[in-house]
Amino acid sequence: MTANPSPSDIRKSIKATAETFLASFEDGSTQNDPAIINRTLAPDCARHILPSSVSEALGLPADFSIDNATFQGVFAKDIKVLKFRNGVISNLVIDTEARLAAFTSVFDVVVVSSGETFPSEASFTLYFNEDGSKITKVIEFLEKDSTVKMANVHK
Repeated sequence: MTANPSPSDIRKSIKATAETFLASFEDGSTQNDPAIINRTLAPDCARHILPSSVSEALGLPADFSIDNATFQGVFAKDIKVLKFRNGVISNLVIDTEARLAAFTSVFDVVVVSSGETFPSEASFTLYFNEDGSKITKVIEFLEKDSTVKMANVHK
């Protein structure tokens, strides 16, 4: 990108990065490569999980956040027993001045052992670096029932 990217260039970059971020779940599980999950994230990116009822149901503190390496480890365990398919972004909103994007999403989650498939919905707020090429902060608002169901597959 140029030294001073235009708002249009920043918008395109943020949109492409957000789409690649969501695709990372499916790509990582399809390729059995947990490192893919962090391909759009800045090295110091932190993920925050909402609502607090999800954190509580998973036995985590309400103000829980997770770094890239830890999330990659969780994802590595997930993709052994779960596959993510047909991810769709809806309601994408991009703020080029604030360098953020927000959207809702849905995936089909497939339980490897049984073939059972169920939807998992989430909304994401993503914060970006100056040119929109890397995500610096992730806020995930997860649908509780499917999140707990995914966690229980590991048990």
